[in-house]
Amino acid sequence: MQTLGRVLWLGIVAMLVLACPRLLDGKSFSCQRAAQNEYSKDPCPVKTTRRDSDTKCVTVHVGVEDDDFRQGPTIEVRSLGKEIIRPVLKYKRTRKNWHVKKNPDEIRVWCNEVTQNSQTHSNGSLTLWELVYDCVKAEVQHPVTVSYSTTSMSCSINYTIPDPIPIFHWSVDNASKSFNLTVQSEDKVHARWCYKQNAHYCIQGSHSNLTIIDPAQSNSALLRFPYLLPCVCVQVYYTFTDARRKPVCPFHTVADAQDVWLSSEVQLFESSFTWTSLCPAGDLKIFASLCWRPHKQLCIPLLNSTLAGEEDGRILIFNTSSVDKHPQMCVKFSLQGSHNISCPFQANMSSWQAHVEPQQYILSVCVTSTVPVTFSAQLCILKEKECAPRGRIFSEKAEATWEIKIRVHLHSIAERPCVQVWQSDPALNGKRIMCPDYDRIRWGAQAVAILILLGVVAILGLFIHSLTKRGAADWLYIQKPVLLVCSSEQSAHISAACALASLLQGDLSATVHMALSAQSSQRQAGTGTAVADLGPLPWLYGQWEAVREAQGKVLIIWSPEAERTCQKWWERTRHCKDDENSENKMEDDCGHDARRKLNKEDRLRTCKDKDCGMQDSPSAVIEPVFTAALSCLEGALHERKGQEVAFVYFQRLCHSRDFPKIFRDVPRYCIPQDFSGLIRELGGMRRSSTTSWWHCWPRLVSKGMSVWLVRQLTDKLQTLLPQTHRTKGPKCRVTSFRRMMSVQNTQGTKQEDEALSQRTVEML
Repeated sequence: MQTLGRVLWLGIVAMLVLACPRLLDGKSFSCQRAAQNEYSKDPCPVKTTRRDSDTKCVTVHVGVEDDDFRQGPTIEVRSLGKEIIRPVLKYKRTRKNWHVKKNPDEIRVWCNEVTQNSQTHSNGSLTLWELVYDCVKAEVQHPVTVSYSTTSMSCSINYTIPDPIPIFHWSVDNASKSFNLTVQSEDKVHARWCYKQNAHYCIQGSHSNLTIIDPAQSNSALLRFPYLLPCVCVQVYYTFTDARRKPVCPFHTVADAQDVWLSSEVQLFESSFTWTSLCPAGDLKIFASLCWRPHKQLCIPLLNSTLAGEEDGRILIFNTSSVDKHPQMCVKFSLQGSHNISCPFQANMSSWQAHVEPQQYILSVCVTSTVPVTFSAQLCILKEKECAPRGRIFSEKAEATWEIKIRVHLHSIAERPCVQVWQSDPALNGKRIMCPDYDRIRWGAQAVAILILLGVVAILGLFIHSLTKRGAADWLYIQKPVLLVCSSEQSAHISAACALASLLQGDLSATVHMALSAQSSQRQAGTGTAVADLGPLPWLYGQWEAVREAQGKVLIIWSPEAERTCQKWWERTRHCKDDENSENKMEDDCGHDARRKLNKEDRLRTCKDKDCGMQDSPSAVIEPVFTAALSCLEGALHERKGQEVAFVYFQRLCHSRDFPKIFRDVPRYCIPQDFSGLIRELGGMRRSSTTSWWHCWPRLVSKGMSVWLVRQLTDKLQTLLPQTHRTKGPKCRVTSFRRMMSVQNTQGTKQEDEALSQRTVEML
């Protein structure tokens, strides 16, 4: 009977196995004692883990207390199918420690008390049972639900097998804006870059191309991206549908603000404008403020003009209902010290217009408005970062379509102040800065100055032209008489002397006495005072005395022939003095009154009758007058009264070395080189006429006119002076002077001897 019962039992078990083949399909159950603290922290005593060796197996752990066995514990597992597990506590020894089933929908797992270590149970450390379902079949991204219920409680948990992610390594090159990827996988993968928006969303850029990495060919790839933004990430994932993607974002801060500006966009609406970026706007921390743009290279920041933006993902929204919408009113976006300027407003969006009119110490701001509002204006000094306000604020209320003027007073234009104008009531955000064209004002002032200068130059040119036509008589003139004494009968010498006399008399209004001109002009006049009427010597003495009494000047024109005449004069003077027995000295001939000069003339005529050489003179006028002038000069020097005498010689006709040393203290002038000095010597002066409008001109003009006269004389004499080098003649030898002086020292008084000795020393 026992054998028959055993056979029947085995048959029943075999039928159960055949009826439920899944019990043998790799499943494994176990139930054993476990520690209480492993499940005390969780309200639901169910745990799920993924088996490392099989990515599609999930292990389920359920903790069952002893009291739960009396409440009918049930475990329900839902994955690819549904399974119900009932743990059963057994106190008898059994040969089988694996699951059985009462019906096809349930699996009973025996928890054998007798199989456990009684010693462990007795110490109380193992107070509950743990049922382990070794492998629950599941698919990737398909949830596994485990529910545990008794009569007193019920709970459940879900577990999803995560999608596998390929392992890869990356590096980034900021300069070339590229990712370098290396994948560790045997399967093909996809790689791309994207803009991360949140933890679960990374949008693909317009230039982002999906790259396939095939490890059979190459396990690396290079991805290039256009902008270096903090939200740029890279993704590598498997090629099957809905494969898991985990973005890697290497940039956490803004590396290049310029790329932020290049990738952004500003769009204008009726009462607002938006700033859109590729990254979330909250991560960039963009600041916006108003600035005034007078020209493309400058946008002046406005104080207290920050705009508040409202974030909406990648978009910042700015309200413009209280902003002055002038085309030059721009928005300045700032990020980490970098700036980007956008001018979204159009020309027809502003309700008022203004311009500035500069006046003397006043800037008039002309404002025209289409609505009745109040405007304000204030001076400001333009600096690098702002237009700093200066002075008080001026306000005016404008009616509709009326033009008002706000007059802003200037204290100084040295700082080149500007004026800022804004709508103050109702207030609009934004101030317009208008700066007068100071360069244009400066050029205007310079143009006026140039016109004034041109007028002065034109008047001066007309004056010089009038003076040139009228001569120098209206400007400079010589008031005192001048006596010209020639020393040569050469044509070049006489022409030069006549040119000098003509210039002094015609252009400088001087009274000029000259033996050659007196010989003809006075004879024609019939006055009886000509050289032919009086003789050369009486005429010279009379003219000399008249010039000296009038404080005029005697000009002796020197020449190379004067040297020979000088030597003859000394010889004749010595011979005549010997004949007169030293009655009078030659030095007294021109130093006394006219009566004594006439007596001297008689003696000289007597000397002439005694063959003193006068009858052998080459000229009847020039040489006698010249020798008489030398006698008068010698006498004046002896009496130290020769200040009214000066020597004149012409350039290229004579030289300053040709003068004898006895006359070295007499002033000498080279014509035309020293003509200005000669005019000063002759007492040339400007006419003092109170009716002349130029009477107050400075002395510099007089000097300039003297220079002009010198040039005029140079031009006149240039054609008269010979173009050859001068010929040297014999000088008045010092030995002749010394010999003559020795003869004179034998006669006369002791005082005269000492004077002659002193003159001899000076001459040597």
